[in-house]
Amino acid sequence: MSLHSALIKQFRCPQGFLGILAGRVMATRQSNLQRNLWTVDLLDLQPDDRVLELGPGPGVTLSVILDKLPNGFVVGVDHSATMLRQCEKKNRRDLDAGRLKLLEGNFTELPELPGVFDKILAVNSLQFDAMNPEALKQVVRYLTDDGTLAITFQPRGQDASNEKAREFGEKLAAFLTQAGLARTRLEILPMQPVSAVCVLAQRA
Repeated sequence: MSLHSALIKQFRCPQGFLGILAGRVMATRQSNLQRNLWTVDLLDLQPDDRVLELGPGPGVTLSVILDKLPNGFVVGVDHSATMLRQCEKKNRRDLDAGRLKLLEGNFTELPELPGVFDKILAVNSLQFDAMNPEALKQVVRYLTDDGTLAITFQPRGQDASNEKAREFGEKLAAFLTQAGLARTRLEILPMQPVSAVCVLAQRA
């Protein structure tokens, strides 16, 4: 396996030295930053929101969220210990202040979380193994009655296309309905080489 191929595999669950390199790519690649900031904007965060991010990677988006929540609380869950260490390093002040909690766990069987959340987001993190109604129910149960869930995805690979992005969004919306969320909305962010899609969902 080439070094490039080995690095690409790390984006699923970064580990070790190559995982650290993958985290640096996530933290600096312009398309990643654009996609994540767009998702945060769509959530319309309020100063005292409780927010859960699934798959925070190196913690860049966590920092943006925390800056918008002077009275809020944020939890990040990642299945990569390597990424959680990067999150810790970048957000040490908020961890020490008790405004941020980081937990290691997978997305099909979440660890026990501290309460429910007004906003939940996942950007290019759930598609690997949690894109089915049963796994999504584990996420939905942590959403407040008037909360919003945002799941964003940008296809990668040789067969990626704007059509596939929309198809993914429509399929995800159907899964979220089956998972118990009655209202869904599809948003599309034009990007190169392929658009990103975000499904926002609420209970009613």
